[in-house]
Amino acid sequence: MKKLIFRIFALGLVFTSCEKEGSSDVNQNKVYCEYELFYNQNEDKTHAVARCRFGGPTGTLLELSDTSGASVSFNGDNLPYNVWYGGHHKEYAGQVDVGTFVYTNTNGVVYSNEVPTGEAIAFDPGFDTITKSVAENLIWDGTALSADQHVGVFVGSWTWGEDASFWTADLGATEIVMGVSQKADLALGSSTVYMDR
Repeated sequence: MKKLIFRIFALGLVFTSCEKEGSSDVNQNKVYCEYELFYNQNEDKTHAVARCRFGGPTGTLLELSDTSGASVSFNGDNLPYNVWYGGHHKEYAGQVDVGTFVYTNTNGVVYSNEVPTGEAIAFDPGFDTITKSVAENLIWDGTALSADQHVGVFVGSWTWGEDASFWTADLGATEIVMGVSQKADLALGSSTVYMDR
């Protein structure tokens, strides 16, 4: 039953997050922007993503267009809309640690947001096996969590429903507990593991 409810909820998110609207069609005082700068060590690429929504963090996605006068940039580079990221996106070679997102609304009002200093996180070099039958602690390479930080781990394959996710926001944590019930749906064999701080 839990799986069915989760799948219905996930399907609803997919369809509602695909809806987008032009930025000139909405009240500019109700535009909410969130910015993400993340480095993927496997690709050796940094991704800058800006998602603008109407009405708040769960509102309708907005596509900013040059004709409306609205735009968003990172370090001076215009971020084009990318449907796969559900927002405006640009990738950079290597690791980019600092930068500034600049959003200009259709009224010409400019908002500037500097990326705060981040803290790196990585898998322990010896991590290569997950055992489904026992709870395990996944210890990461990186500093302990401080206030307002969290770590998420996702384990999955290309088969729907054969995945697991784990999350912690415990102050001072240096590991995440992977419980047996959370790992129950994992497929035997190889999976891909993602970790994000």
